[in-house]
Amino acid sequence: MKLFIFYNWPFLAGWLLICILPCVQASSRRPEPLTRIESLTTLSLEVVPRQPNARGTFDSRSLPLDSPSLRHTDAFRLRLSAFSQTFTIHLRPNNHLIHPAARITYHTTSDDGKTVQSQVEPLLRDSVLAFWGEVVHESYSSSWLREDAARLSRPQGTPGDRGWARILVHNQGNALQDLPPIYEGAFSADGETYHILTIDKYLRLKHPLDPLPEHFIDPSSQLVIFRDSDRITVNEPSSVKLQAETGAEMCGHDRLSHNKDTSFQLGNSNLTEPATWYDPWNLFQDSGIVDGPVNMSHKRDDVAGGSSSSNFVGSIGSTAGCPSSEKIVYMGVAADCKYTAQYGSVENATKAILLNWNTASSLYKSTFNISLGIIHLEIHNSSCPSTPDPIRPWNTDCSSVTLDQRLSQFSAYRGTLGDDGAGLWHLMSGCPTGTEVGIAWLGTLCNQAASGEPPSVVSGAAVSTFGVTEWQVISHEIGHNFGAIHDCTSGCNSTAGCCPSSATTCAAENQFLMNPISNAGEMKFSPCSIGNICSLIPQGNPNAINSSCIQDASASEKTITVQMCGNGIVEDGEECDPGVGNNSTCCNSATCTFTAGSVCDPTSDACCTSTCQFSPATQVCRPAVNSQCDIAETCTGNSSACPPDTFHANGLQCGTDGETCANGLCTSQSLQCQTVGSSLGLKAACPNRNPSCSISCQDPDDSSSCMVLQSNFVDGTPCGYGGFCEKGNCQLGSLLDTAVSWYKQNLQIAIPISVAAGLVALVAICWLFSALGRCMRGSSRQGPPVYGAAGPPQPITGYAPGYTSVQPAPFYPQFKDENTSFSSPPQPTGDAAWIPPALRPGPNALRPYAPSEVR
Repeated sequence: MKLFIFYNWPFLAGWLLICILPCVQASSRRPEPLTRIESLTTLSLEVVPRQPNARGTFDSRSLPLDSPSLRHTDAFRLRLSAFSQTFTIHLRPNNHLIHPAARITYHTTSDDGKTVQSQVEPLLRDSVLAFWGEVVHESYSSSWLREDAARLSRPQGTPGDRGWARILVHNQGNALQDLPPIYEGAFSADGETYHILTIDKYLRLKHPLDPLPEHFIDPSSQLVIFRDSDRITVNEPSSVKLQAETGAEMCGHDRLSHNKDTSFQLGNSNLTEPATWYDPWNLFQDSGIVDGPVNMSHKRDDVAGGSSSSNFVGSIGSTAGCPSSEKIVYMGVAADCKYTAQYGSVENATKAILLNWNTASSLYKSTFNISLGIIHLEIHNSSCPSTPDPIRPWNTDCSSVTLDQRLSQFSAYRGTLGDDGAGLWHLMSGCPTGTEVGIAWLGTLCNQAASGEPPSVVSGAAVSTFGVTEWQVISHEIGHNFGAIHDCTSGCNSTAGCCPSSATTCAAENQFLMNPISNAGEMKFSPCSIGNICSLIPQGNPNAINSSCIQDASASEKTITVQMCGNGIVEDGEECDPGVGNNSTCCNSATCTFTAGSVCDPTSDACCTSTCQFSPATQVCRPAVNSQCDIAETCTGNSSACPPDTFHANGLQCGTDGETCANGLCTSQSLQCQTVGSSLGLKAACPNRNPSCSISCQDPDDSSSCMVLQSNFVDGTPCGYGGFCEKGNCQLGSLLDTAVSWYKQNLQIAIPISVAAGLVALVAICWLFSALGRCMRGSSRQGPPVYGAAGPPQPITGYAPGYTSVQPAPFYPQFKDENTSFSSPPQPTGDAAWIPPALRPGPNALRPYAPSEVR
């Protein structure tokens, strides 16, 4: 995307109606000159009380809990005075701005005019004091401060919230020595946007027509502040006079008489370059001013498919598709020689980049739930090479290439880096090409390869140039990388390839960040841009962009293997690494190798003596934090490393009030509420059984309400039903553990169910025993069977020849019949076998079984 600045509206209309370009380009106006600036007075900087880590202490390199020094992990309250107002700003750390393995590569220009790499060093998180937060009404500040101490999470629109804030602290200052803190950034309060710069930076970046500090600034102050409303408006007489004097470049439509506005004398023919046969209206000239006053027309465009077949009217305001949990995209950022020259030093250029990304990242996080982090920084010194490096041809002076060519060259360079952990690369340049201050490829997020031929090599890249509020240009260009098209401007229609204000209104009235006209008040994305970007993220969408580089912010980031001696981390190929600026008698910090006779380095090894030898096996290298839950580790005697941390099983009862072991600590959810939420008087955890590991505590004023803090329960803390917290996530237990835990944690439900189930079981058991008893009593008490007149059947036993058998005495039941009387059975005579009457021959006789039928 490119930027043009115009000082009357007829130029815009003419541009939209006449100019036909191969990609989406839109005229725009750069912020007008300032009419007023003021000095800024810092009233106080108060660090919020710190919380100990999960093990109860800070590591050996950490500062004490009560240290007054500001750390990158601190939250603090900043009070400042400007424009006859007092502003109270509550800030918390931007935890995802710097990748754990981020590095800075410095390049210099050698005596023979070539670009050479001079140094590679780590970009450490604790060296960057980047914060974001809110401007708060003074009457709410005390309660907010207590909530900050408890790390309470607050939704947007919380009572007392006046607006957003983004601050990068350069120096904390010293109240005892009357040295005020030095910081930069931006904030909004009650709809007004304020910008804070150091005086040095303001003087380097100011427009020639901006006021000089000595007319407004306290000589002892080092900071300047101004508002967006302090700029000259388009319709002010001073602005009209300024436009006539500066000779703003004319678009071709201004040659049409009916489009000219005679109140704006814009075309000074003696300052414009002559027209060419292929460009009779000077539409494609790099600059419309030659050795004249500063041209204030700027343009910003997206290229490579800038036109869009969709205006995203169906997704206006929809966040469907954007992640519900916090994500991050890590980026590589480079600064060319002219950008560094604009800031005066590589240190200032680095600070400017960190400030810009801190502000842009907070904007993307609050809008899309996607932060922007830095994994690579490449800074070139202020001396441009006499002959461009063939690998980095984009690092050259302004006269060598245009901004479009610089983007193509930078995209080709990005393609050579491959899978380096960066989802996008961004070049900060000191060379706006005439009216162009930024340019980007559309929808190239996560594109690590390069395609195409010069001068149109495409990759996941963009270019922005320096400016007082350059973070806005950066955010706009990255928006194009994410797939955002321009917001619609006045004069558009339903067929325009731009993002409309609503389903019934086309023009967005130049209010938002993706507006093609660069206005100072652009601080957020339009509802259409939000729907535009969110709708392109889901991979189920056939038109979705590549989002593979959007990663979970809570996950362990991918560590990029970099042989970087001096970062304090012992990596492959290094024997030791005390870190930059740390001296060690055991380790050569320049080569990261042991000194003669040394086998270890106590600066990085827990089991190493001051004489650079292994510690004895009797030395405790990691004491037990808690005797009931933790286990002390001792050195092995043949290694410099302390054995892995071990502790008793999580969930083991260790206290009298429901405490259990959690990774070596004896704690409970309520105890952690008391520790972390002491400033709010929190006492008990919420009986919330959702599988969440965010600390959730009962509101001391309303036990039915819960207060969710920004901190997580320590690893090993029970969560959900039978689960345990691990790295902020609840890892569920087995089915049996879940069932047992549910029963214990829901006794008000479980007990009645158990009683009812017990009664049912008791009744069932009683019925079963009763049935068995009846069966047994029935078999023992039943009377003799009653048979018919034929009498009972008798068994017939057959015998094999040669065998004899003793027959049991036959049983003769007593029969009673109407026509018969009781009599004794007939007795057998002789050797003849007696045959019961029922088996005797006759018409009603029963047939006896033959011997062969006996089984």
